[in-house]
Amino acid sequence: MTNRLALTIIVSIILTIILVSLVNVGASIILERPEYDDYCFSKPAPLTQEKCEEINGTWVGEEIVREEEMMVKTGYSRCELDYTECREEYETVSGENNQLRYYLFAGLGFILLLVGLFSVENMFQITGLATGAILVTQGIVTNLENKSVVFFSLLGILVVFGVVAWKIISKFKS
Repeated sequence: MTNRLALTIIVSIILTIILVSLVNVGASIILERPEYDDYCFSKPAPLTQEKCEEINGTWVGEEIVREEEMMVKTGYSRCELDYTECREEYETVSGENNQLRYYLFAGLGFILLLVGLFSVENMFQITGLATGAILVTQGIVTNLENKSVVFFSLLGILVVFGVVAWKIISKFKS
């Protein structure tokens, strides 16, 4: 009996890892993340920060000045033109993408939490509850910028899941 329980737990952990990975890969296929370079592309950098700013660019990177040689050495520096506008557009598109990912992860996670609650088989209970909790958590981390949406949807998940879980668990007491 203990061997069967241990095997059920191990298989549930493996299934949880596979399901979370499957949802992540599926999400990356369906919801491609916007690439920064599609919105903000760098033009060849002027040699100095001053020249970049003269043409209304934003200097990104650091200049390293060696005092003994009085040389300016640029490493990963570049001049971005229209930095503010392109950055705002990228952040808007990125935020929308994160919100869609949140709905996907939190929605699937909530469904799996309910599957775990209603299932009578231990393997489905453990897998559903663990995978659901991980996906809801991942959704939160993905879209933490939009705190009000996350807060109120999580509050809804908590209330519904809590009430359903309480009713199911109280049946076992009787």
